[in-house]
Amino acid sequence: MFRDKMVRFFVGRNGVDQLGKATMWLSLILMLATMFTHSAVVYLIALAMLGYSYFRMMSRNISKRYLENQRYLQITDRIRPTLNRIENGIQSFVRNMSDRAAARKYYRFYKCPGCKQKLRVPKGHGKIEITCRRCSAKFIRKS
Repeated sequence: MFRDKMVRFFVGRNGVDQLGKATMWLSLILMLATMFTHSAVVYLIALAMLGYSYFRMMSRNISKRYLENQRYLQITDRIRPTLNRIENGIQSFVRNMSDRAAARKYYRFYKCPGCKQKLRVPKGHGKIEITCRRCSAKFIRKS
């Protein structure tokens, strides 16, 4: 019942596009900045940007919002690949950290004293001799 009403409400509305996402992220960053600066002006700008983002999502004038989004995409055409690489790097970093946190249950991680390569050895085997695959250095550590 409520879901049907919400679906009917959002029919014909613009929804979230790239410009809307960018204004939401920028407003979030500005709100976080106010935690450190305690600036009321920055906070008001962040609220205004958040309101504009919601206005764009709820707008029924889809053609005008489409043109605004296209203009934004044209302006940011040169920097978007760089931002995408940064975003992918952050996602990869978070994914690797969560995978490594899960692997700590079964493995220990060491750095090779010779080449600084990260090495993974299974836990629970006492003191073992570890051989680096990259430089063939051997060292003894507790697993």
